[in-house]
Amino acid sequence: MNPYVQGLFSGLMNGATYALLGIGLVLAFRTSRVLNLAHGETFVVATVAIVFMLQLGAPLWAAIAVAILLTGLLYCALQRFTLQPRGHWPIGALILITLGAAFLVRGVVILLIGAEPVSFPSLFTGAPVRIAGGVIPRQGVAMIVIGFGLSIAVTYLLSRTRIGKELIATAENSQAAQLLGIDVNRARMIAYAVAAVLGAVSAVLLVPLIAIDYQIGLAMTTRGFIAAAIAGMSPGRTVVSGLFLGIFESMVIVFFGALFQDPVMFGLLIAVALWQSRSIRFGGGVRA
Repeated sequence: MNPYVQGLFSGLMNGATYALLGIGLVLAFRTSRVLNLAHGETFVVATVAIVFMLQLGAPLWAAIAVAILLTGLLYCALQRFTLQPRGHWPIGALILITLGAAFLVRGVVILLIGAEPVSFPSLFTGAPVRIAGGVIPRQGVAMIVIGFGLSIAVTYLLSRTRIGKELIATAENSQAAQLLGIDVNRARMIAYAVAAVLGAVSAVLLVPLIAIDYQIGLAMTTRGFIAAAIAGMSPGRTVVSGLFLGIFESMVIVFFGALFQDPVMFGLLIAVALWQSRSIRFGGGVRA
């Protein structure tokens, strides 16, 4: 087995996940101006919902559908009943609310499933694909195709549909969007719903290949945020940055080992933050 080719395959799979999470994070941030630190919990909620549905005897496809719906409803509830009524609060306070929501979800999940990792069966089975000394399971191929395909489709719909243009208008200037007759609160709700669906789909694609525990939510938020920050909070460019981030992380593991994964990723986060703040001088600022 060629470790470099295998690392590339792993990077493509992780990159598809990071692209989905990053685009969702960008949509929620740009429409509400709030960095949702609970975004990665969509990954966890969807996984736990699928596991519970399967334990109740539901078919896998039905469990997935219920999990995606439940994740969307919970995420929309966070926006509608927690963030929207407090829209006049300082942004920092709203970010702390989302952090509190993340820890609340983490606490509920550990009560429901405990600290042991959980997973569920693959949607796509069969003999793995072997290319150039690397092996990729059918689920991994589906993850790459569906993950990047869905990411590109969302960015296309944002620029081509009426709802997409309303979301973009709300992201650019919510007050001007209101003057144009756009329901800003509805646009934000749609953005949060789409973000939740993307997070849930990323779990559906990735979790059958790994096992996750209650702690993974914040790690997935971090990965999605790094991808979004590298892209300058642009949905379209987040697809490319997610791909870059996934391959970069896999190559770090190949060359240096898994112990270097988190230090290097958090170092990259600091580097991106310093780069993005390069034009801030003496209390001034630039718009995200």
